[in-house]
Amino acid sequence: MKKYAFNEITTWQYIFLIFTSEIGIGVLPFPANVARYAGTDNWISVILGWALITAASLFIIQAMKRYPDGTLLDLLTNYWGKWAGMAGAIVVALYFAFFSYVVFSRTVIYVKAWLLPQTAELMLVVLLIVPFWFIARSGVRVHGRFAEFVVLICCWMPLIFIYVLGDAEWLHLLPVLKEGWGPVLKGTPEMVFTFLGFEMTFVLYPFLLKKNRAAIGVITGNTLALLVYLLLDFTCLVFYSPDEISQYNEPVISLLKVVEFPFIERFEIVFLALYLLLIALTWIPFTYCCVYSTSWMLGKRDHRPHLIVFLLLLVGSYCFYQPTFRANNKMIDWMGKFGAGFAVVFPLLLWMLVAATDRYRRTAS
Repeated sequence: MKKYAFNEITTWQYIFLIFTSEIGIGVLPFPANVARYAGTDNWISVILGWALITAASLFIIQAMKRYPDGTLLDLLTNYWGKWAGMAGAIVVALYFAFFSYVVFSRTVIYVKAWLLPQTAELMLVVLLIVPFWFIARSGVRVHGRFAEFVVLICCWMPLIFIYVLGDAEWLHLLPVLKEGWGPVLKGTPEMVFTFLGFEMTFVLYPFLLKKNRAAIGVITGNTLALLVYLLLDFTCLVFYSPDEISQYNEPVISLLKVVEFPFIERFEIVFLALYLLLIALTWIPFTYCCVYSTSWMLGKRDHRPHLIVFLLLLVGSYCFYQPTFRANNKMIDWMGKFGAGFAVVFPLLLWMLVAATDRYRRTAS
């Protein structure tokens, strides 16, 4: 009997979980962040970032195929013993805990800045955690269903940016590679952080019902995120001037201020309110990966007690420290560096080590 059969997810749920995790907090600021390095050629950095994380995703799949009925922690234990699994669980738990905290704190900042400026941050934390608990306490199957629901009700959101193209100045895109490949390559690491989320495959893989479609699923999820990023990036590049785009913290939201409908006065507020559902699909699975790792270390199948502790620590942290926008940006910079190592470099090393271990075992036998 499969260890994770009670929580299996379909291929589309797998795709949507990866897709929604990748278009979390990174969507709103990324055109300005990458433009600071690559200028109007930042769309090339977007494509290079996609190619890099897709390659890393495939290395994850190839490594996980060696132990298809287990997560990364089970794989490490099977190949190199209990202590390797425990060390991996600690690293995975800390990585996803920090990532979840960074995303959650940025969510609180967005809500306070755009939606509820007069509400205390601690109250916002409680308001966000209550609905989050009802989804996060469930397993991966419920997360996958929630991802399907969110994508269904939010699929129209990228199309609204086509409305803005009536004021576009397409000459901003020319000439291509005006300063060479150097700035484009410098902007690529920024896009790698923006795409982070696909590394959940380390935990999601054994829950996938049809594992032979894992590679297709992760490529599809990454490509959907790429299409969204390219649409938003091109829209911002042709709407703002080359010097103006880098002056905005969230150019995607600022862009929506020109969208007007007779029945909605401030469309960007409605957009951001719905977008909170997509952000939730970043930190909910990340939190699950964190508490799954701590539960795995203690041999517990029920992750809910660990989830309660995590949420209490999250609320308690806001009693003593409330991150500012600048502090959160520094956390994001650190997360980008950690993420590049864990999500891009580590999969290649893991695949090489697993392949080498299998070859050694066959030779020894």
